[in-house]
Amino acid sequence: MMTQRHLLWVRHALPAPDPSTPAREWPLTPEGREESARLAQTLMGLRPPVSVVTSDERKAVETAEAVCEALDLGPAEVSADLREVERPWTDGDYRSAAREYLRSGSAPGWEPRHEVLDRVSGALAEHWRPQGTTIAVGHGLAMSIWAADAVEGLDVVQFWDSLTFPDAWLFAEDSATFRRVVGPA
Repeated sequence: MMTQRHLLWVRHALPAPDPSTPAREWPLTPEGREESARLAQTLMGLRPPVSVVTSDERKAVETAEAVCEALDLGPAEVSADLREVERPWTDGDYRSAAREYLRSGSAPGWEPRHEVLDRVSGALAEHWRPQGTTIAVGHGLAMSIWAADAVEGLDVVQFWDSLTFPDAWLFAEDSATFRRVVGPA
């Protein structure tokens, strides 16, 4: 039977990193706000009804606000369980550290991968509507961990490396596939 529901994962737009501020409080850059608005405009044809749930991190909330405004929706629901992987500040090559974490499933001070999967899966189980399209606005590492579990054969590191700010991927529940719908220009 074909599913009547869709999940659109949106990675937040470009934040303004600041090592003196927790990552959950980073705002979008001016360019990130513009990109959020552009992304939102491309989502007009989603299967209704459309609902939005977002991580409680500022960069995701700001991205979700742009989506809700463009689609003339009320405010997004907020789920702290869609937040990014908890980790310490990384001086130096963050991308290498993140790749190693994704490969191994753990790193000193980083939230264990299985815990991330459990909380993100729980949040989606709670907020994914039985009809229409649920847009989940979140973060690259958490999204990649969930996608690698949901889509057989998906290379978690390669997938994460391919993500842009912002990005959007449609999950087809009936075929367990992930398809980019918005991404690099």
